[in-house]
Amino acid sequence: MGISRSMGLVIGGIGYFVSYVTEALTIFKFDTALDYINKGQWEAAFFVFLIVCLFYSSVAGILCWMEPTAAGSGIPEIKAYLNGINLNKVVRIRVLIFKVIGMCFSVSAGLPLGKEGPMIHAGAATGAAMSQGKSATFGFDTSWTKFQDLRNDRSKRDFVTFGAAAGVAAAFSAPIGGVLFTLEEGASYWSTNLTFRAFFCAMITQLTLNLAYSGFQLGRDHTNGLFAFGLFTDFSGYATFELFIFILMGAAGGVMGAYFNEMNRRAAVFRSQHIGTTVWKRILELTLVTMLFAVITFVVPLMWATCTSIPTDTADWDDQEVNLLDKLVQYQCKENEYNQVASLYFVPADVTLQQLFHFKESGDTTYTTFDTGALLMFFVPYFSFAILVSGMLLPAGLFVPMLVSGACYGRIVGHILNTAFPGYVTDSGTYALIGAAAILGGMSRMTMAGTIIMLEASGKSEYLLPLMLTFAAARYAGNAINDPIYDMFIHLKSLPFLESSLKTLGLLNYHPVVEIMAQPVVTLGEINKVGDVHRILSTLSHNGFPVVGKTGHLKGLILRKHLCTLMKLKAFSAPVAGPGGTTQLAPAATVFHDTLERTYPSYPRIEDITLTPAEMNCWLDIRPYMDTSPYTINASSSVQRCYRFFRTMGLRHLVVLDEDHRVTGIITRKDITETRLEHHWFHEGDNMQKYLNIDPTSEPGQENANLLNDGVGDDDTPSGSFSGTNRTLPMQSFSSGSSHHAVNHTTHFGPSAGAGSGAGSGAISTSSHGTTAGAGAYTPPAFGMGNAYAANESEDSVSNPLASPPTASTNAGNAGARFPTPTRPAPAVSAPAPAAAGPSASSSKTKKAMKEPKSMRSST
Repeated sequence: MGISRSMGLVIGGIGYFVSYVTEALTIFKFDTALDYINKGQWEAAFFVFLIVCLFYSSVAGILCWMEPTAAGSGIPEIKAYLNGINLNKVVRIRVLIFKVIGMCFSVSAGLPLGKEGPMIHAGAATGAAMSQGKSATFGFDTSWTKFQDLRNDRSKRDFVTFGAAAGVAAAFSAPIGGVLFTLEEGASYWSTNLTFRAFFCAMITQLTLNLAYSGFQLGRDHTNGLFAFGLFTDFSGYATFELFIFILMGAAGGVMGAYFNEMNRRAAVFRSQHIGTTVWKRILELTLVTMLFAVITFVVPLMWATCTSIPTDTADWDDQEVNLLDKLVQYQCKENEYNQVASLYFVPADVTLQQLFHFKESGDTTYTTFDTGALLMFFVPYFSFAILVSGMLLPAGLFVPMLVSGACYGRIVGHILNTAFPGYVTDSGTYALIGAAAILGGMSRMTMAGTIIMLEASGKSEYLLPLMLTFAAARYAGNAINDPIYDMFIHLKSLPFLESSLKTLGLLNYHPVVEIMAQPVVTLGEINKVGDVHRILSTLSHNGFPVVGKTGHLKGLILRKHLCTLMKLKAFSAPVAGPGGTTQLAPAATVFHDTLERTYPSYPRIEDITLTPAEMNCWLDIRPYMDTSPYTINASSSVQRCYRFFRTMGLRHLVVLDEDHRVTGIITRKDITETRLEHHWFHEGDNMQKYLNIDPTSEPGQENANLLNDGVGDDDTPSGSFSGTNRTLPMQSFSSGSSHHAVNHTTHFGPSAGAGSGAGSGAISTSSHGTTAGAGAYTPPAFGMGNAYAANESEDSVSNPLASPPTASTNAGNAGARFPTPTRPAPAVSAPAPAAAGPSASSSKTKKAMKEPKSMRSST
C-alpha cells in the first residue's frame, strides 16, 4: 500500500504539472495573437499564431523522434502490455519524461488532440517505474532486497494497472471510472485485491489534485483540472420520450465513431506505406498538418461575418456561466459582441466543451449562444483533422477530440429540437453531453467505464440512465460496423492480443490442439553440452525449451533468460578423467534464484556471451534451475480450452503432451490468436478442396465420386467409405498476414471426425515425418536438442505452428549426437544418454524451416 500511496501522489503531481504548463503555453499563444488582432495588425497576428503553433508541435515531434514510444495515446500499447505481451520501452522512465513534456507542447499547439490518453500512459509508466525501484535510463538501483518480490512480470503488470487507473482519475477527476476503465478496457487478469489497490491509488491521485487546485476548500470547484466539465447546475430534467431520442443519438454517434475508426485505420495504412518510419517524412507531415489547421483556425472565423451580442441580462446565471462569458472571443466584432466560430476555435478545448455544455438554450430562452451554422463550421474541420492527427509523430489522445466533436453534434441536435419544439425538450447542454457520450462510445465502445467517467466528470447523477442508454446504443451500432479504435491499432501493429473469448470459429474451436500446435519441438536434456546450448540459443530466438528425459517424457521447462544467465555466470562443469577410464564432471558453482532474477528485466543476451573452445566442451546441468511443473495440455484437448488457459492465466507458452506424457508439440500465444486460427482453418479447407477436386457447385454426392475417381478409396473398403484410409497431401506454402508457413499434412478420412487424441481415425493432423499411425495411434517425433520448434515467445520472433519438419539427413552438432557418458563424484550424476537420433536443427533445411520472416517479428 505504501507504493500505491506514493504512486497516487506522484501521478497527481504529474497531472497538476501538465495542466499548469499546458494552460500557460495555450494562454500565451492565444493572447499574443489576439493582442495583434485588437491592434488591427491581422497579418502579424496570423504569422505569430502560425509560428507559435509550429514551434509547439515541432518540440513535441522532436521529443517523439528521440523516443518514438512517446508518440500517440499509448493506450493500445498499455492494453496489449496488460494482456500479457512484453513490449520494449513502453513503461520506461525515459518514455514517461518525453511523454509528459511532449503532451504539454502537442496540446498547446491547438491541434484536435487531448492529454487524457497520454496521461493514462504516463500513469502506467509511473506505476512500472515505482514498483521496480531502479532505472536503466538513469543507471540507479535502490535495493534488490526491498523490491525483489515486485521485480517480475506479473507484479509489474499489477502496478501498471494501478497507474493506468490513476491516470484516468487525474485526467477526468473520475477515480471510480479509472478503476472501471482498467477493468473493462485494460487488464486481462483481475482480482478483488487488484480492485482495492487500484481504487486506493486513484483515490490518492484525486485527493492530490483537489488539494493542488482548491487548497483545503475541497468539493467547491469543478472548473479546474486537466479536462473539467464544469458543474451542471441548471439541469431541468427530461421527458420520457426523450430517452428514445438519446438512444437514436447514441446509435448515430456509434456510426460516426465507426467512421472515425475506419478512416483512422486507412490513414494509418497509408502512413505506413508512404511515410513509414522515415524521420524527415514524419516531421514534414506534422509540419504540414499543423500549418493547415492553424490556417483553418485563423481563417474560418473570418468567414463567419455575423457578430452576436454578449448577453447582459444574467441575473439568473450562475458564476460559472458568467465566467464563461468572459472567454467569448471578440475577434473582428465590435465591443460587447463576439464571433461564435472564433469562440470555439480560439479557446482551449476544455473551455470549448464547457461553453457547449453550459450556455443557456432551452424552450423558454430566446437567446442562442451558438447557431447551427457556426457549430457545423467548427465540427467538420475539427472532426476531420482529428483523424489525421491521432497517428502523427506527437503525443495525442483521442478522448478530447471525440468529446468536443460529440458535444458539438449534440448541441446541434439540441438547438434544432429547441427551435422546433420549444418547451417540450430539455436544454441543449444536456444534448451536448449526450452527443459527447455517443461519439466517445462509438469510438472506444466503452460502456460501464464511459458511463461512470461521464457521470463523475459532470457531477450529476440524474444523467445516469441517459448515459447508459447512449453508451449501449453507440456500442451496438459501432460493433455492427467495425472494431474499437484501440483494437484496430493493436491489429495494425500485429500484436498477439487475446480477446476475452474466441468469437468467430464456431465448432472449429473444439478441434484438438494437435491440429494447431508447433511440432516437432526443440528440447533440451537434463544435462547438456555447453556448445550445443550456445548453438541453439544463437540460432533460434525461442523463449522457452521443454526439458525431456531419455525417452522423451517431460521433466520440466527452462526459459531462455535463465540459460543465458547461467552461461554468463559460467555455471557449468568441465569433464575430467575418472577412475577406470570414465569421464566425470567437475563440481559446478550453484546459482541461487535471486542471482538469476537480479538483472530483471535486462537479462544477458546470447550475443554478448563469449565462450572459449574449452568452455564449449563443458556440460550444463539445468535440473536445479528448470520449472519442474510447467503448464501443460493434452494433445486431445480442444482449442477453446487452450485459448482459455492462455487468456485467464497469462501464459506465454504451453507444452502439449500425448497420453504417455511425452512432449509432442508446443503452443505460444501467437499460435492461438483468432487471426492465426482463422487463417489456419480457412486455408486448410481451401487446400483440401482444391486437392480433392471438390467443386462447391457440384450436385450433392458428387464429392464422393470425385474422391473415388481420384483413387483415394481403399481396395478393401466398400464404395463411398473411407474409414482407415489416409493420404499425404503435397507440400503447400501459404501466408497469413506477413507470416509464411510450410505444411506437410497427413489427412485421415473416417466417419468419426476429431475422435481420439487428434491423430486417430477421422482426424486431420500434422505428421512430423509425413507418415501416419493406425486408427487411434500416435507416432511421437524423435526427441533431442536438434528437433525443430520450442516455445517461441521471444521479443523479436514468432513461432511457426505449421512449419515443415526438418530433414533427418544431417545430425552433426545435434544434442542427439553421440557423446561419452561421464559420471559425477558423489553424489554421482550421470550425463544424459544419447537422445534418439532425430533431425538436426543445424542443417540448412532445418534453419530455413525455423527462420521466421522479419515482417512477422514483433514484441511479445
